Amino acid sequence: MNLQRKDFGDAGDVVFGLTQTANPDTASLASDLLVVPGQMAYMHIPATELRNFVDGLAPSLAKNQIADCASGYGHRYMAGHDLLLDVPATFSSHGASAGVKHAGHIILTDFPTKAGIPIPGFSHSGLGQLLEQAGIAKGWLQISLFDTGVGVFAFADGATNLIQALQGSLLLDFGTACQTFGMGSVEIGFAVATQNPMLLAGGVQNVLAGLVSTWQTITVYVDPLDFLGAGGTSALLGFAVAHGLAGESLTDATLTAVRSGSIGALFTVSSAFGFGALAGFVACQLGRTLAQSHNRAASERLAVDRHSYELLIKELVAGNPLVGELIERAMPNWGVPEKHALLNANAPTIDASFDILSSDPMILKTAPRVLSDAPRELSSIGLSIENDPDELLTIYRRSGLR
Repeated sequence: MNLQRKDFGDAGDVVFGLTQTANPDTASLASDLLVVPGQMAYMHIPATELRNFVDGLAPSLAKNQIADCASGYGHRYMAGHDLLLDVPATFSSHGASAGVKHAGHIILTDFPTKAGIPIPGFSHSGLGQLLEQAGIAKGWLQISLFDTGVGVFAFADGATNLIQALQGSLLLDFGTACQTFGMGSVEIGFAVATQNPMLLAGGVQNVLAGLVSTWQTITVYVDPLDFLGAGGTSALLGFAVAHGLAGESLTDATLTAVRSGSIGALFTVSSAFGFGALAGFVACQLGRTLAQSHNRAASERLAVDRHSYELLIKELVAGNPLVGELIERAMPNWGVPEKHALLNANAPTIDASFDILSSDPMILKTAPRVLSDAPRELSSIGLSIENDPDELLTIYRRSGLR
């Protein structure tokens, strides 16, 4: 270990640095410690030094061909380092000895490093692929010893606060607000920066505990009839005044009635709620009025009348006479042609000739058709049927038929 003295302009003071080099004979870890007197102290452990230190604790497990089947950045997440999927497969295919070495390599040499290992069951070959398709970065699906340690403490603290809030024993005050909302916001910020899922869960629990505590502290019992009655009466009065006296349209009067009903109902809960809602509605209306006035003034500034246009043309022509000639030539000229189109006065002539139909009648034939009255004689010659062949007669005799 040696002492260094350095000058940092940003720090505004002398920085004393302590550098510790790794000793192969002892279990020492190389690190740098920078101290600015009265301002800060910062300790940095390089990732390579941490990796070598962890491998030195279990040198027989530092290399494992089954686990390191993939290489490159993020290879632990891609394959070989899932305690829930890859290690049981090693036990099944390579035996208990290889499975124990596989698990020891992941837990003792990979888990303590900064890169860490995938959450069991959430590697790329497990549920991680589905979560990546849903838009979740793979950094949220990996954990390390240091991130998990901080996340476990944050998760335990957030769970304790949330349980107390649900039981009603966590009353809202300044200390509780700092413990829930303040600590939860800080934890969520660090979790997003480092992609630590356990720390994120702890921060969310603290914020939920603060919300539950706030709700249980400010909630009071309100009679539903009083709440609805005050809201309905205020809404009717607001609609009558807006539409009947102020002359607003039905849409604007309805919106005014909703605002009046909301304010009247909130006054039954608490005067603070009522005055707060009233102030909010007044601020919104003032903002709306100011916005309309601003838009109107902006429209008037952007509008160009004929007088302003003529002044602009005069200034342009005074600077360059060719501009006037250009504008004059580009100006459209509208006029009515002097020659009028004459309609054709010649009416169409209709042909007066007509066709003469023939007066010769058609004569039908009156000669009747005469049928012949000569009788036809039928032939009296009979038809004889030939005798059966002798072979067929022999068959008849054998069968007994004659």
